[in-house]
Amino acid sequence: MSRARRIGATRIDLNELIKRSALAVLAILAVLLPVLKVSLVSESDDIVLGDFRLLGGAAYLLLVAFLCGLSTVVIDSMRAHSRFIDMAGLIIAVAAVSRAAYSLSASLIRNPIAVDAPPQRLDQLAQVSLSYGSVPLLLILFGALWQSRKSWRS
Repeated sequence: MSRARRIGATRIDLNELIKRSALAVLAILAVLLPVLKVSLVSESDDIVLGDFRLLGGAAYLLLVAFLCGLSTVVIDSMRAHSRFIDMAGLIIAVAAVSRAAYSLSASLIRNPIAVDAPPQRLDQLAQVSLSYGSVPLLLILFGALWQSRKSWRS
């Protein structure tokens, strides 16, 4: 059951507005909060999606995609493009999660031959772990998948 309201000539579905608003807020949190935590022997550093080590400037495409998705609820002329916008958001979310997973797994893989030898490189000394910003990133991935599946069905 969809709850629809009219504001002038525009029909706004409130359920769709709530879902897309939640995705937009999660996208903002995923870009602003640190996703990975890099710990060295003497210091630690947080990595956000906007860092060059993950997505760089392409992380802000995540914001643009989900804010454009939010505008499809309000602006009638954008509704025709909602499938494309949902697919773009899903692709960017998959790229962000896969890049973070690659960074995490690359730090965990050790060379089996050099286990007993002292580490020669700085990246062998670093430990990378998930930070609290990874939760909105994973939620945005599942939400984007759900929204994309829904928009292609209708």
